[in-house]
Amino acid sequence: MSWGRNKLSLSRFAVAALLASAAASAAANVLVVRSSGPSAKSYPPGRSLPDNARLALQGGDTVVLLNARGTRTFRGPGTFSPAQAVQASARTVQGSNGRRARIGAVRSAGIVPTSPTTIWHIDVSQGGTMCLASTSDVMLWRPEAAEATTVTIVGPNRASHDLAWPAGSTTAAWPAQLPIADGAVYELRQAGVAVPTRVTFKTLQSAPSDIQAVAEALIRNRCQEQLDLLVATAPAE
Repeated sequence: MSWGRNKLSLSRFAVAALLASAAASAAANVLVVRSSGPSAKSYPPGRSLPDNARLALQGGDTVVLLNARGTRTFRGPGTFSPAQAVQASARTVQGSNGRRARIGAVRSAGIVPTSPTTIWHIDVSQGGTMCLASTSDVMLWRPEAAEATTVTIVGPNRASHDLAWPAGSTTAAWPAQLPIADGAVYELRQAGVAVPTRVTFKTLQSAPSDIQAVAEALIRNRCQEQLDLLVATAPAE
């Protein structure tokens, strides 16, 4: 997976391999990545379920599961199994739309992206907790790239660095002069933006080996923005 310019990188072609890597597993599990409704407490994000589990959902319930091939969305009322045929219920199970999860870089075919093209880029317009597989070669991302701008990054002990961001570029490298510390909070102050973005970094202890491991790490460290992007862009079975 290509994690921006991280040293731990895989090409976008390797993303497909990640999505299929566990397909041959004899004891496949699925991971709850999103849930809402009356039964949400029974299916919290991060819970692992066997592929033959039975999901007893009430009216108003929605559960999104992630496996090696992508996501499945179930809506109540009803009792469902992750292993049921994809075509079993178009009303409760979303069909495939050909998307590729944004674990690695994905080309936009000339379309201006409204979110980072990889979950490992730091969106300067969004605050929160950000997971990193490595603190080396970290990349910043911005949704508007038409004009040049300056981003002032303020770190622990009020250490700061002014980053010049040229026009036409959606990404910029995190300044080496301001090392990233695990658990530390950084402010990103953009010219012309009244409220700075606050980002807390969480460094993963090891590189996740597949898409489910990535999701588990994001859930465990409460990296919600990255999890939302991963779920939104993963292929839907």
